[in-house]
Amino acid sequence: MRMGIAVCILVLCLLSISVSVSADPDCWATGSAWMSTDPGYEGYWKYCYEFSWSGLPHGVSHVDIFLMLDDCLCVCTPGYFAFADTVGSGPGSNSGPCTVYYFGVFLCYGDPTMGVDTPLIKFEYYENDCEPETDGWAYLCFYSVAAPIPAGTYDDAVGMKFGTDTDTGQLDGVLPSCDAASAIDATSWGNVKALYR
Repeated sequence: MRMGIAVCILVLCLLSISVSVSADPDCWATGSAWMSTDPGYEGYWKYCYEFSWSGLPHGVSHVDIFLMLDDCLCVCTPGYFAFADTVGSGPGSNSGPCTVYYFGVFLCYGDPTMGVDTPLIKFEYYENDCEPETDGWAYLCFYSVAAPIPAGTYDDAVGMKFGTDTDTGQLDGVLPSCDAASAIDATSWGNVKALYR
């Protein structure tokens, strides 16, 4: 009898450990940048990231890239960042597999839902019948006149909101810099003027 109770206690302890491990949310991203040849975005740098998440108690409502450009005076200038209507996609579900599509915005003064008041890029999914799952990924892109900083590992450069909860994670790759000169040199004068109209 005592042996049976001990085994039950051991099983319950192991179950509680596995539940706590699987319930611990995790998010991260990898990214790269290159000069765009996309129509309408020639001369911009194109930044693309694969965001991943696991163990979330709810599906992702949005993901952020914290740009680390707090001291960049020109970052809030119109045209510093640009977005296609649909910036990317990832898998989702709605009574079966489906594709989730996302849009992006630049927020000069941060994202209050994340408790951040510095410049960032925010990606949200289009509200329809397909939603991100608690474990998943999305491949998302934006454009900038700013050249990238050297590739590296940046802790807490990615943020995710899911339900009323949030989490931050690591970004491996590049981020935009405060240097827009290289992209501007590569564009025509007409494109440069259009950035500031």
